[in-house]
Amino acid sequence: MTVALRPELPADQAAIRLVNRAAFGGDAEARIVDQVRGTDRWIEGGSIVATTPSGEVVGHLLLSEGDLRAADGSVRRIWLLGPVAVLPARQGRGVGSALMRAAIELAVERRQPLIALLGHADYYPRFGFEPARAIGLEPPAAWPDDHWLALRLPGWTPELSGRVGYPPAFGVG
Repeated sequence: MTVALRPELPADQAAIRLVNRAAFGGDAEARIVDQVRGTDRWIEGGSIVATTPSGEVVGHLLLSEGDLRAADGSVRRIWLLGPVAVLPARQGRGVGSALMRAAIELAVERRQPLIALLGHADYYPRFGFEPARAIGLEPPAAWPDDHWLALRLPGWTPELSGRVGYPPAFGVG
């Protein structure tokens, strides 16, 4: 399926809510996107929509900033990925993969050292994600290793370790 990818526009907000609700079967993910929007955790250009040639929003991905608290107490911002949502009728056609590639490209362009996420262990490794604890990133909650994942980007170094904190909208540390 051919889709165009672009940063969200103000006019896309209702469609983004609909895509997230349809993909996840509830309002939690849509609320997260709405609550991150406009905060200091919002990444300009990091809310990406996939649209059909007619302009219908069929997919959405959110990148936001979290905190990485090192053992010495220092804190730095890192990028977190999710939610990723595709309308159920459009799933399995490459929309999610296109969104993922766009997010990774943006992170590399902006010289981010890594992206962390909580997600499906059978989906995200195809994009290079690996267990995050294995590279020194502790999750904010008791998440299983095969779902707590990170992607090391060109700027990554082993010194990037510690406990990851999510924006308040996610309801975890």
